[in-house]
Amino acid sequence: MNPTRWSPALLAVMLLVSCVPADGSTPTAPTSTSPITTPTGSASSPPPPSSSPAATPSRSAQASTTPEPTPSLPAEFAVSESILDGGAALVVRELHEISGLRPALKLDISENDVTLTVLSIGKEVRSYRWRDGIIELAETDVEYLRQTSFWPTDFELGNVRRIFDVAALLGTSSNGQVLQVVEYRPGRVYMSVTTTPESNTIFFRKDGTVFRDLGRSSVADIRDGLTEVAGGSRQVYKIGFDGNGYYAELPVGEGVIERRSRMAHRPMFSSQRSGTSSMESFDPRLIDPSAIAETIAAHSSSAGCNVQIDNSFERVQPVVTYQCDGETFHSDLRGTDLTNQLR
Repeated sequence: MNPTRWSPALLAVMLLVSCVPADGSTPTAPTSTSPITTPTGSASSPPPPSSSPAATPSRSAQASTTPEPTPSLPAEFAVSESILDGGAALVVRELHEISGLRPALKLDISENDVTLTVLSIGKEVRSYRWRDGIIELAETDVEYLRQTSFWPTDFELGNVRRIFDVAALLGTSSNGQVLQVVEYRPGRVYMSVTTTPESNTIFFRKDGTVFRDLGRSSVADIRDGLTEVAGGSRQVYKIGFDGNGYYAELPVGEGVIERRSRMAHRPMFSSQRSGTSSMESFDPRLIDPSAIAETIAAHSSSAGCNVQIDNSFERVQPVVTYQCDGETFHSDLRGTDLTNQLR
């Protein structure tokens, strides 16, 4: 029997039928379940080149390594308020921005001008001046001698006219007034107002309040004066006040005595010397300002009294010594008279 012969067309049809799934769905390519790995170079191999542009460093990152570029000067900066009535604060802020927010060494404000002197990168001194709405570089004779710098916008400059008025009242002159912020004593930066021709220089705190002249009779003045020169210390050799102001001497280290003085309208200043005191120190918080004021009132003096508290009499507690109109008398810290006992 001869074997069955199939035609080529019939064989092709049979082959296609055998490849179709029984449910009639379209066949898909087989999927491998093993992970696909991409070959990488060694740890030292450089990454493949990228066609994307390099990222631009942020402004803050640039500022940390290079100084901000200085704007081209002169430059216009107009303010609607006058310098004395609010414009000074705006101008100072702009000058500080233009300087690159550098630490300031000196600030000068007059009725028409504002000049900010800063310590630039490289320890160079540079001044920026505002006048008639124009900011430009200015010549300066300020030198950097390691003086204390400051942040100019920390000072209250919103009402320079009021500061000038107070200074004129206390300094007896208003001619050519200039407000300055500068180091007054090592480590101490204050505002002050000077005049031309020069009269008394009047000092102001950072918040714009004046250093007032402390009297020698009221409880408030005596308390404020003694507290200021004591400066939180719990040890003083002597403390008191006279016609020049308030003072204290205290130990500040082995073999070092510091004298602090608060005179008239000036901030407190101090000086140090080597040496020791023959008197025992005491805590100035033991002093009762009201007892001192009452004792002074009992010995009314038109010229005012000089008062010193110390341990020169070597008693259990310090003694208060008064000198009023040429008369000397003593009391304890509560105001009890000790004059007869100490003669």
